[in-house]
Amino acid sequence: MPALGAWALPKLSANRYFPKMFSLVSRFTTSLMGLIGESASSAEVEIRVEEIRREMLAIMSELPDQQGARSAPWTRVWAKVSRAANIQTLWYLRIDLMALLSAHCGEHVARDKLAAITKMFRGVLPPAQMARPDRRRQSKLRPLE
Repeated sequence: MPALGAWALPKLSANRYFPKMFSLVSRFTTSLMGLIGESASSAEVEIRVEEIRREMLAIMSELPDQQGARSAPWTRVWAKVSRAANIQTLWYLRIDLMALLSAHCGEHVARDKLAAITKMFRGVLPPAQMARPDRRRQSKLRPLE
């Protein structure tokens, strides 16, 4: 009579059969640990949401009103920022704000203003979601002597 172990399936990694599931579980676990690790309390997050919202709206209110009425893109971004329900929504609205500021005052000025707002998100977003520092390649070529 053969032993029970002889009839068992060979031991293979579950990763081999379900790679997408394990990838999803891994990403979920990493995200969860990131949120737990350095998360601010919900009261702190709510306060920061309002501070960031006020700053974004203040920057928008500084833009010149060229035709006596605010433009459609300006109105749309203003409404989105005003109604943003959470910190994540405000984070992604930075893109719309950047486009609006670039159109009115140029990309260089827009980047400077947006950098100040981006710093306000520190401590309330997972570190992996925060923008990474600009890692421009430095030329390895040396000037001719």
